[in-house]
Amino acid sequence: MKKYIISISFLLATFLVASGQLTDPLVSKCVKSTGSAAIYLKDFRVQLGPVSTGSDLRYKTNMPLWKDTKYRFSMCNSEDSKGDLILTIRDEANNDVLSSVDRETGKPRPYIDYVCNKSGVYQLNYDFTGRQTGSGVGIVSLMR
Repeated sequence: MKKYIISISFLLATFLVASGQLTDPLVSKCVKSTGSAAIYLKDFRVQLGPVSTGSDLRYKTNMPLWKDTKYRFSMCNSEDSKGDLILTIRDEANNDVLSSVDRETGKPRPYIDYVCNKSGVYQLNYDFTGRQTGSGVGIVSLMR
């Protein structure tokens, strides 16, 4: 009986500590902006300083994506960012699949939708426009 009481007390304490932790307000705000049809999957917190050389996007991470699945990639900036968060997605062969920068205007979009046509591990590449200093979050959502 004593083991059960200790186990229940431990679980209750863990739940209270976990539920009492503050979440990142930028992540919360960005998740809310994805829309009611989006199901949150993952977030990537990006914080980068200025760099003047190089052309590759600086924050890189991998994520598996599944064929015939529609994803939404949302980018949100903190207020003190000098640049806008941008994203380029590359496939396993390192080919660019999608970019959040509009090809016609050159302006970054706040989100991009992508219907995956081949299952695999894709590389998500984040940076800030002009390779400037910035802090932001990239949210990956599944669209219904």
